[in-house]
Amino acid sequence: MSRTPDEPVPRYALADAARAARMIRRLRAEAGDPDLDARFPADVVDDADVDAVVEYTHTHRRVSALVRAAELEHRALLVQYQHQRDSAAYERRLFAVLETGYQLGVRPASYGDPMGLHSRQAVYQRRTRLARQRAAAGVSDRELGDEGRAQDWLDEHTAELRALADVLIDHRDALLDLVDGEPARQELARNIDAAGTLMSSRRPSLEFCGAVAYAVHALRPGAARPAPDPAVQEQLAWGLRLLW
Repeated sequence: MSRTPDEPVPRYALADAARAARMIRRLRAEAGDPDLDARFPADVVDDADVDAVVEYTHTHRRVSALVRAAELEHRALLVQYQHQRDSAAYERRLFAVLETGYQLGVRPASYGDPMGLHSRQAVYQRRTRLARQRAAAGVSDRELGDEGRAQDWLDEHTAELRALADVLIDHRDALLDLVDGEPARQELARNIDAAGTLMSSRRPSLEFCGAVAYAVHALRPGAARPAPDPAVQEQLAWGLRLLW
């Protein structure tokens, strides 16, 4: 079935890639591909097998054009799976670099420049965007960037997110005193204030979730002193488990 131009690309799992590889193998076997048994993975069980199948279809062409045309839709799915897999891995690694730089207080431009992030604001925006995606999608092992599934999660956890935002807003000044360093305090204040501005919308947005998640993360043990109010401590600890 054809898709509309604005319909999002499906998210593919390893099982989808394995099915596509089996279809290609069947087509090649029926066509008598002489290289099949020696070169084509017998079973696709991991990403290395997927890569091997993609490489095989690119380099082994001793079958008719009709067979190669028939396998093309399955080959395309494999390539899209690779793209999604590699993009998710890249974003995880990128977030790790940005988060480490923030935690260590390294000058943002020094590690942002090699990635095309040439200002403190650019580094901040990229890090907070990735944090929002992790908070909204990562909690259920969903792929980064899958905004439809992320919104489903947000809708299911509206009450919890707003309760966390209430704690952050009601105790804003006391929470800011728990963080050392003016840049860290300013960023925490920005996220708490953003949470307050965005929480009035009917449905929670990725931006609202990200602001709450990043504020809670900034107040985690080891990055900030414990809140003097045990109830606030408990609420922040629960929020950290929920969002991270």
